Amino acid sequence: MRRPDPRWQRYSRAAVDGTPVDGTPVDGTPVGGGDVGPNAGAGAGHPAFAALPARLPAGLPAGLHPARARRSPADSPAAAVRAGVRRLAARPAGAVDAGRRPRPDLRLLPAVAASWAGAAMAIGQPWEAAACAGASCLALCVAWAAAAWWMQAGRRPDPRRPAAGGGRLAGAAATAALAALCLGTVLVAVALRQHDRQTAPLAVAAASGSQLYLTIEVSEGPRVLNPGMGPPQVAFGAVILHATVRGRALDGPLPVRVVAGMDWAHVPAGSTVSTAGAVAPGGVQEPVAGILRPATAPLDVRPAQGGSPALAFRAGWLTAAHQAWARASPDVAGLLPGMVMGDRSASPPGLDESMKTVGLTHLTAVSGANCTLVLSALMLGLRTLHAPRAAAGAAAVLGLAGFVAVVGPDPSVLRAAVMGGIGCAAMLSGRPRRIGALLSASIVVLLAANPWLALDYAFILSVLATLGLHVMGQRCARWLGAWMPAWAAQAVAIPFAAQLFCAPVIVLLQPRLALYTVPANMAVAPVVALVTTVGTLGMVAAPVLPALASGCALVAGAGSWWVSVVARWMSQLPASALPWPEGGKGVVLMALLNTGLLGALVALVERRRVAEGVRRLRRRLPPECRFLLGFGSLAGCSAVSAALWTAAVLGW
Repeated sequence: MRRPDPRWQRYSRAAVDGTPVDGTPVDGTPVGGGDVGPNAGAGAGHPAFAALPARLPAGLPAGLHPARARRSPADSPAAAVRAGVRRLAARPAGAVDAGRRPRPDLRLLPAVAASWAGAAMAIGQPWEAAACAGASCLALCVAWAAAAWWMQAGRRPDPRRPAAGGGRLAGAAATAALAALCLGTVLVAVALRQHDRQTAPLAVAAASGSQLYLTIEVSEGPRVLNPGMGPPQVAFGAVILHATVRGRALDGPLPVRVVAGMDWAHVPAGSTVSTAGAVAPGGVQEPVAGILRPATAPLDVRPAQGGSPALAFRAGWLTAAHQAWARASPDVAGLLPGMVMGDRSASPPGLDESMKTVGLTHLTAVSGANCTLVLSALMLGLRTLHAPRAAAGAAAVLGLAGFVAVVGPDPSVLRAAVMGGIGCAAMLSGRPRRIGALLSASIVVLLAANPWLALDYAFILSVLATLGLHVMGQRCARWLGAWMPAWAAQAVAIPFAAQLFCAPVIVLLQPRLALYTVPANMAVAPVVALVTTVGTLGMVAAPVLPALASGCALVAGAGSWWVSVVARWMSQLPASALPWPEGGKGVVLMALLNTGLLGALVALVERRRVAEGVRRLRRRLPPECRFLLGFGSLAGCSAVSAALWTAAVLGW
């Protein structure tokens, strides 16, 4: 006869199975028999076992744990996931996006604003004033940093204590310290640059207006000024290496801007030239000591020592583009070098005017988009070959440095390389939300390296375009996606977001309204990446593999041909360029127009949210003022505003 199990074993089995000690379940079904339903063996009705699941080990299998055994199929993880999906699907699309959208990081905004404003105001002041202001800002930075540390250290590390007051004050003090540090750094950089320009012996002699006998080094290729208006002239940057004035020899370097006749048009960049002339004072926005007008033709021209490898790449690509397209399409032969390396010297004047009319001139300059494409192509290509991320990143950076050296390391190209590197780093790192912080840091660094960028329109437009893509790019794509496919929404959103931010500044350069800017950029967007990547490959292969360079010129030239066709066709459409007010009035009107367009887009897509916001605002207003937010009042105000805006634009 079998002996009964020990008491401890029976009690353990009863605790696990949820049955009384005698082996009979609470509902009367013997253990091991009957139908085993979802609540079988749960022991839910027995008071002795009501609290047992809370005391059982957490590592028991699901079938042995009473608390898990009581779960119905509706409480399973899969059912919970399905219910969550149904709840998200029942929500409006805007609510899901709004809930997940992170708040923008604005901690670096005061530092950027202070640095930009300080650089713009200090570059026209004596170097002593900039130095004193910079030292004061650095001292203020130390004071604010000490205050932030004191407030942070004085807080008691008690989680029960609210952290609203001290934490916010410490954060504000740290933000102020960072802004003072950036502003002080930029002001000190301005003081150092101004000191060299205002106190160097060569700068003093040049400022006196005396006739100088000079040896200069050409730092960038000559560009034609004002074709068709007066005698043709060229302008280029140069550095005075040596000068002789009244028998006294002076050494540089001293950067100047050279404005000369057409006999200087073919002087290559990097060469050393002898000439004579006087240096006239330059504008405040010019990062040079003055304007040199040579009194002679270029004398004793000496190319760069040892031959410039960059010049060989550029010359080889120019030859390949000319041989491939000079007879078939002069537009392509002149446009292709501009789209690849920013050389617009051979571009036909009519094509240049057409591209200005439709807003495509940014394609013929080395911009951040070019550098982003070069970096992305190198990085993705190396990663496809299973190269380590660090090695691929280093090789991509070296490739970008080589690209900058080939196209010409002038300030605009360096600025474009920095901005393009920011965009590429944000995309390839998988953390695009950091582009705001990267953009802010790069602005401060570039202003410290070259404070005159604060007044450079190219730099301003580059920053605004990057900011527009960061702030409004994805939002515009999401809003436009309500009416069109995702790929079309992305194609429209990119130029639309950039144009929203850049248009108020563009009217300062070209006071006209280009109606076809967004459609033109949409039309050429598919071929820009092809022209840049294939053209860059051909430029690299030109010195050693001319046949490959010719093939790349044919492929990239097809994309350039499409760009030229779009530019010329859209520039001839009716109302392609409408007149626009100049100056601050034009800027304000363009900003109002863009705000109205954006508001109309938001109101059409987010109708429920906009209507709810209007209702909440009406409830907060006094009853006698609620009619102001009615449909009739809003329609009347819109009509009056449109009439006033039209009258201001037309000059009535």
